[in-house]
Amino acid sequence: MALSRREFLMSMAGTMLAAGTLWPAASALAKEWSLEDFTKNIQSGGPPKDGIPPIDRPKYIAANEAGRFLQATDIVFGLDHGGTVKAYPQKILVWHEIVNDEFDGGKISVTYCPLTGSAVGFSGRSLDGTMLSFGTSGKLVNSNLVMYDRQTDSQWPQILGIGIDGKSKGTVLEETTLDWTTWSRWRAQHPETRVLSTDTGYFRSYGRDPYGSYDQSGTYYDSGGPLFPLMAKDDRFGSKEVVLGVKANGRRMAIHKESLRQKQVINTNFSSLPLIAIYDRELDVGRVFIRELRGKPSTFVSDGNRILDKLTHSEWTAGGRASAGKLEGSRLKQHPSYDVMWFAWYAFFPETEVVT
Repeated sequence: MALSRREFLMSMAGTMLAAGTLWPAASALAKEWSLEDFTKNIQSGGPPKDGIPPIDRPKYIAANEAGRFLQATDIVFGLDHGGTVKAYPQKILVWHEIVNDEFDGGKISVTYCPLTGSAVGFSGRSLDGTMLSFGTSGKLVNSNLVMYDRQTDSQWPQILGIGIDGKSKGTVLEETTLDWTTWSRWRAQHPETRVLSTDTGYFRSYGRDPYGSYDQSGTYYDSGGPLFPLMAKDDRFGSKEVVLGVKANGRRMAIHKESLRQKQVINTNFSSLPLIAIYDRELDVGRVFIRELRGKPSTFVSDGNRILDKLTHSEWTAGGRASAGKLEGSRLKQHPSYDVMWFAWYAFFPETEVVT
């Protein structure tokens, strides 16, 4: 059985580079990286190509069957796409990192990098129009998963979401937001959800996380620094504090998740877009929406129990739906975003805007 990255690192502990070391050619003063900068800074993560095997033929079970292997506090990545609702358990994804899935209208690759705490769905096409599917290259940049696509063999750092070499160089993938939450929270809101099965075709210890646990303190997920070198560093937040990463029109923004928890809503203008981040207490997730109503930007406020807009005084849910008032039944357009550890987001995007 192929080693996980964590197991490989443990076996190679004596030869590891110092955690958080900057590559000699890079510095924290870097402005914006070129695609060639990323290719130069790629390194082996340990396992070979597809040594961490993606799931290409995912199987699903009903929610009432998932209790056989899922505990209430287990992390799942939830996806509601066109009315199809699925949950991807972190305890499975940590061993595979990519699920190439199909939905009505095309393919979505659900990806998770445990080293950077980033989970995001991707879809894209090759130059000849073929829908892309992805595998794990066995390589990392800024401690982040580098995917490759089976159609052109180009490399794609997950957080970047852009092909950095080959025939797909410069191609930008479309992002799909996943709800990073717990099984009990997701099931309560989506009792009809289907759940990715442990029947993956591989033998893995799905009850054990080689990096530790999100339920316990003192594991990789909340302590220490990154395990691989970074292209840039910043200490405004702890290296593994979670931010909500947002991209638009070639610019990037990081919303401090704990600040969003406390404020409930954050209105901001970003890259010519009026945006609002809303905290969902029920799922413990943050989502980003375009805050335009009837073609006009509006400011949203929270009184601790309700979310209201100042333009129409309608009441809104954390899912971006008007539940009462003049716009009842209307929905805000969601803008892609995802949870990610601060050190990784900054290493990729040192000119990121920061919202707290």
